[in-house]
Amino acid sequence: MSEATENVKKLIESLTPSELQSLASYLRSKISRHPLEKKWDINYEMILNAIHRSQDIVQRGVRGVIAEAVFEAKVLPTIKGWRPVPFAGDLPYDFKIGNDKQEIKIQLKLQRTQAGQPLTRPFFGPDTFVVEVQKTRSGTRRKSKKTASKTASKLTSIEPEKTRPYKFGDFDIIAVNMQPSTGDWTRFMYTVGSWLMPRAKEKKLIEIMQPVSRNRSDLWTDNIEECIGWFVSGRRKLIFDVEAAQKKLLAEREAKKADRKKPDRPSADR
Repeated sequence: MSEATENVKKLIESLTPSELQSLASYLRSKISRHPLEKKWDINYEMILNAIHRSQDIVQRGVRGVIAEAVFEAKVLPTIKGWRPVPFAGDLPYDFKIGNDKQEIKIQLKLQRTQAGQPLTRPFFGPDTFVVEVQKTRSGTRRKSKKTASKTASKLTSIEPEKTRPYKFGDFDIIAVNMQPSTGDWTRFMYTVGSWLMPRAKEKKLIEIMQPVSRNRSDLWTDNIEECIGWFVSGRRKLIFDVEAAQKKLLAEREAKKADRKKPDRPSADR
């Protein structure tokens, strides 16, 4: 760093808050604007103020985009033996990596919050948070359904089909950004997409609310290369067994009921 720069830094340290604000405005006029500022023809402070005053659902969307940007900048370049694969279109995954043998699709989600706090569900057990695994955009599309008429001619009726759920196979790995609970945008937890819980009535669809462990385990890892190894191995697992958890909860409730029905033991004579 040059002597002139050091002298300027010393001078800046002596400025009052109002003088610093004036200096900041002057410096911004000398520095190139961010491409988004140019595109929207507005300064970054106004953009940030607009986000700050927006509803929680809007801020969650922005935070999700930030999580994707962090993954692209901090994680993607570090994966050994794999390279980013470009793709186009609105697809059910956010990133794709590949090597000479295969490609892997990665879906990225931000840990779910509620009222600004990390969302938990006691049913999933301790040391777990929640991630919401469904497409950001809501909506339905029309799908054709053939029906037979009285004259045996086939007519096409139209019924709505939900488009938000993910199907198994839409992505291979899910990366969950854990910033809401850790305060660290570079902290991710990973698991294999096929290990997620299926929906109770539609096994081909992925359940929306999934438990995500805050700690490393044999189901979740904070090392993406380890998760890639899990996926490539083809091993089968389930991150949470709902039926087993329900049976355990029911057994605990029945045990408590039975304990309450027991007559009080008489106190021993002294």
